[in-house]
Amino acid sequence: MSDSDSAQSPEVVEERFAEIDENTVIDIKLKLVWLKQDTHQKTGNWLNWIQSRDYAKELNQSHFAGFNDWRLPTVEEAKSLYNKNHVNKDHMGQKAYLPSIFPEGFGFLCWTSEVRNKIQAVRFGFRKGAMMYDDVYRVSRGSTRLVRDMNKL
Repeated sequence: MSDSDSAQSPEVVEERFAEIDENTVIDIKLKLVWLKQDTHQKTGNWLNWIQSRDYAKELNQSHFAGFNDWRLPTVEEAKSLYNKNHVNKDHMGQKAYLPSIFPEGFGFLCWTSEVRNKIQAVRFGFRKGAMMYDDVYRVSRGSTRLVRDMNKL
């Protein structure tokens, strides 16, 4: 592929990601497998951090997509999806920066696995690329995009 081809094709930036099936996406660069939909899209409900963690356990017990090691992403993993070159739309139809391989309508705040003092967890925002601590029991627009390590295929 020539440089001019890559400049005009929006999919070239997306080469980092590949769709496995209707449920999962591979991050080739970081060797991760992401759920295509976040927990809000999959369940139709907003989840607090504890509910998100428990939802991952439920998916693991059912071997969702053939795996039993789904988990909340680390802060760095969630941040790695944020890219100002990838404009997508969150559940409110607002601009959020997540690759278009992930369907529109996601929660713009993503719970991560990072917890402090057992009562606060980090949420990463796909609108502004910022992280914040929030109460693990807070449901307000709570969702996460579950992930697993690809090397455990």
